[in-house]
Amino acid sequence: MKNLRREVTNSLESLQFFFAKNGLTSQLENILLTLIPPTRKEEGNIAYVLHHSNGNPNELMLDEIWVDNESLVAHLKQQYTTSALSQAASLVAKPVEVRKYSEISRAI
Repeated sequence: MKNLRREVTNSLESLQFFFAKNGLTSQLENILLTLIPPTRKEEGNIAYVLHHSNGNPNELMLDEIWVDNESLVAHLKQQYTTSALSQAASLVAKPVEVRKYSEISRAI
């Protein structure tokens, strides 16, 4: 696993919340899982992890950490990303919620 974490001080975390239509969570999960291997190979990616909600069986969350916003923007333009998100669009009950966070780094 890459260890960019210690080298980056202005990383960007992006959380995407997907709410699957009833009965379609497994299909949505399978589509999102296809993104993991190629994304983790992208330059600028620190982490890319898919999670299930413990409180809502239809909710999935992608947790991504990138060295900077430019790396995230490049990822979103990848053919496999646009294709997967296009396929996922018909499986979600509402638009994907995206939340971005910047790391707070101070010398301790």
